[in-house]
Amino acid sequence: MGQSQIVIAELHDSDFDRFREMIYRESGINLSPLKKALVQSRLMRRMRELGIRDYGDYYQYVLDNYDQEHINLVNCITTNKTDFFRESGHFDFLASEVLPKYESSGKSSIRIWSAGCSTGEEPYTIAISLLEFYRSRKLPDVKILATDIDTKVLETAAAGLYKEETVKNIDRDVLRRYMLKGVGNNAGLYRIKDDVKKLIYFRRLNLLDDTFPIKNPFDIIFCRNVVIYFDKESQVKLFKQFHHHLADDGYLFIGHSE
Repeated sequence: MGQSQIVIAELHDSDFDRFREMIYRESGINLSPLKKALVQSRLMRRMRELGIRDYGDYYQYVLDNYDQEHINLVNCITTNKTDFFRESGHFDFLASEVLPKYESSGKSSIRIWSAGCSTGEEPYTIAISLLEFYRSRKLPDVKILATDIDTKVLETAAAGLYKEETVKNIDRDVLRRYMLKGVGNNAGLYRIKDDVKKLIYFRRLNLLDDTFPIKNPFDIIFCRNVVIYFDKESQVKLFKQFHHHLADDGYLFIGHSE
């Protein structure tokens, strides 16, 4: 029987509660009872891949293969809505206020963290914004850490390959400077140029870990439209971490809804 023919049993409340607790423990995502239908549909895809028909059996499968499968479980649930230059006012502020301040101070290096980077549009937008600002100037030593808990979106981000509809709102001149238009089998796709990619390194990181493997403070942290999925306790914990890892004169960018 093929994947599409596998009939998945209903997600019972008891199983939903067990998945909710596991997802919260591993990711900090707080799923309300109203999210039961979403969880059922998201998990159904993974269960069909594995040939598992019952949610209780899948829960046991996660326990039996925890090191790898809890990552796949979280990947199923995470929401990854993002765009290039999303909430553009942040990038206007970066170019009009933050970077001129750094330039006038003679700052020779800039460290930036894109926390919850999803499929990469945010860190690439940050890199492009810096390259645009310093286009006629000497570029400082720029390093951008881009992290997410979802390994699938990190693979997409690192590849730096996007459909034409994803980049349609980018200024045409900017697009030509920093992306290559695909031809032949890659028609309809755009690839991030290497001089943008080299500024960024992608890593898996859980924002609810007690400590982060980060040594030096960041000048700028972007964490936008991420903490809305966390409860208050997790939000407080995370912002304390950001405070610890942000330079005294640093900037924290959060989403408009936050």
